[in-house]
Amino acid sequence: MISYKWLKELTGLDWSPQEMAERLTLCGTACEYIDKADRYMDRVVVGKVTALKPVEGAAKIQLATVDLGGDGMDVICGAPNVAVGQKVPVALEGAKLAGDMVIKKVKIRGVESAAMICSERELGISDDHSGIMVLEADAVLGTPLAEQLQYDDYILTFELTPNRGDSMSAIGVARDLAALGGTEVRRPSFELKEVSAKASDSIKVSIDDPEGCPRYAARLIRNVKIGPSPWWLKRKLLTSGVRPISNVVDITNLVMLETGHPLHAFDLDRFGSREVVVRRAADGEEFVTLDGERHELVPDVLLITNGKVGVAAGGIMGGLDSEIEDTTTDILLEAAYFDPAVIRKGRKHLGLVTESSSRFERGADPNGIPYAIDRAAHLMQELCGGEVLKGIVDCYPGAIEPKEITLRPSRCNSVLGTSIAVSRMKEILQGLEFTVTGDDPMKVTVPTFRPDIEREIDLIEEVARIEGYDNIPDAVANIGPLYTPLGRLDRFKADARHILTGSGFDEIVNHGLVHQNQSSLVNPGQPQVKLTNPASEELNTMRNSLVTTTLNVISHNLAHRNLDLCLFELGKVYFPGGGPGQWVEKERLVLAVTGHSPHTWRSRPRPYDFYDVSGAVDHLARHFNWSGLTYRPHRFSAFEGDLSFQMTVDNIEMGFLGKVSAKISEAFEIKQPVYLAEVELEPLLAAEEVRKEYRPLPVYPAAPRDLALVVDQSVKAGDLVEVVKESAGDLAESVEIFDLYTGKQIDKGKKSIAISINYRSDEGSLSSEQVDQMQKALVSRLKKNFNAQIRDK
Repeated sequence: MISYKWLKELTGLDWSPQEMAERLTLCGTACEYIDKADRYMDRVVVGKVTALKPVEGAAKIQLATVDLGGDGMDVICGAPNVAVGQKVPVALEGAKLAGDMVIKKVKIRGVESAAMICSERELGISDDHSGIMVLEADAVLGTPLAEQLQYDDYILTFELTPNRGDSMSAIGVARDLAALGGTEVRRPSFELKEVSAKASDSIKVSIDDPEGCPRYAARLIRNVKIGPSPWWLKRKLLTSGVRPISNVVDITNLVMLETGHPLHAFDLDRFGSREVVVRRAADGEEFVTLDGERHELVPDVLLITNGKVGVAAGGIMGGLDSEIEDTTTDILLEAAYFDPAVIRKGRKHLGLVTESSSRFERGADPNGIPYAIDRAAHLMQELCGGEVLKGIVDCYPGAIEPKEITLRPSRCNSVLGTSIAVSRMKEILQGLEFTVTGDDPMKVTVPTFRPDIEREIDLIEEVARIEGYDNIPDAVANIGPLYTPLGRLDRFKADARHILTGSGFDEIVNHGLVHQNQSSLVNPGQPQVKLTNPASEELNTMRNSLVTTTLNVISHNLAHRNLDLCLFELGKVYFPGGGPGQWVEKERLVLAVTGHSPHTWRSRPRPYDFYDVSGAVDHLARHFNWSGLTYRPHRFSAFEGDLSFQMTVDNIEMGFLGKVSAKISEAFEIKQPVYLAEVELEPLLAAEEVRKEYRPLPVYPAAPRDLALVVDQSVKAGDLVEVVKESAGDLAESVEIFDLYTGKQIDKGKKSIAISINYRSDEGSLSSEQVDQMQKALVSRLKKNFNAQIRDK
């Protein structure tokens, strides 16, 4: 929230509130609301309490005589702080106040009253209703309150993206406005007068954790007088949604709102030492924040200490024992820069979100500290009568330097489809307070208040948003470098989606997070990527298999009586990488079926089974030409032992398929059979025969033969097929198993397998003698290798 008048003061632009909000929104600094600051001040004027009389029979109310600048009137008032001589806001008959209150003439205890002396809440200024609002002594009687308070203003409320920490300040928003309006930001100018005593002789600063706190600066101000702030300062705070407290605290809040850099003021006499040490909290260390809450800390919290105990949770909230009080005379003023990730972890542990933490999380300006701390020190000198000791005690072990990025004007125009002149690009970037040298290419130095600008494309975006997206011409054709053809993986995914949805599968999309116990159950012994700061303990691990999240989806659907499911997902799995904080991502495809097939006019529902999954995989294999795809029995922990297979292409492992075991199903609260396959995409893409070959239709007839074999139960059907293919060679056009039988006519421990073989030659018709000879050799080999018996019936 920032007031319209404050932005006008910083830019000098005379745009209307609506134009200002619209232009900011179009450039990415989105203004969500515009509210009138004085919407509850119509028919409210300045009055003076000249007399107070008790009301007979009413102990808690008084009859106040109010002078409105010539006209006097009697007003019933129950406020505990009303007193003769006060200048107060008086709402006249017909005034509409906050809370849908309308002032009417009333009679209380026989006394008529047609007005009301108002509190700040009734005027919409703040939530304070502990008593009436008391105006400054120089307020002019009879003047409309909005005019007297300079509250004839508008309040702009912004919805900012997380990367724009610079826009969480009046100067940051004004910077965008100035660039849009071709002007410069009018920062408050001041002259700080220091006394001869050096601050460095009275306070020392050291940083034990320079990664969490790269910079910490301090100033000392002596002999301040604590009291209320002047109205102009209060007004800026109130129109920004901040409650005034006292002049010192209000100054730190004002500078934070103005520059975007949070400050903190300590009572130096209550600080506990003359040393500041910034360190991580010890595990279990206790600390009481300003709100009176006691916290047990962990090393995620950055602590400002006096060398012995904590005095503030760095970047989040100060401590109760060193807060500013009415008796405070000497101030230790802090301005620091904290690492955004450290602040986020710390405030999550504390369960706090503050104005300070919100700004540090988005990224404050490490090199804006001197201006912010000097600005606050000057205001304490002017408004609190303080004496500023000489110099900033600044601990900055590793300076954070501005980035330099190369911008090619031709690239900028190519991406945007524009013809913006080089001079205009320079004007835009310089208007945003970037330093630009050269023409083609430009060398752009990005200030540290814009940590979100990292690459050339970010600079192009800055040019686009200030030039105006509405000024970028529409294109009737797809031109320029933004057109990117689909890569091989993307084409594969698109084709796979088309095939699977056409086969009756529904696509699911998961977030990739699971509980570590689920991951260990499905993939025991497999490495896991665990989150150090999970949003929920139920989602504390990155999945290392799509099976885990798919079973969660199935369980959720079954719980909602959606019992018939045919699902697939194309997604990533995660494994630990080469070092701490590193991981490897792999693309995979999962298929799952459970329940029954749909009831249609031509088919009745039937239970889904193993062959629905394997059939879908075969369908994909035919489309993508995985000619060497085979299924081999292999024990996977998540599957039943007799329905657990490994998929290979040319002896390279591609994935697995089978029936989910009863143990896994029970763990996921699934009470019906689930058949599932997971395949890895990278080796499948390598195995895909991209180049398709076309053969002419056969000229010579086929010679089909069937073969029924009785073999031991342990013999694998796939091994029989392999021997048939090897024996027949190229003349075996196709080899398929069409029957499997065990029963009364077959000895115990045996099974009957029927194989269909289609012989064909490209060079001529095969004679019966040739085919019989091949069959004879084949049978001989099968008998030798598998002790097979040939069934005649």
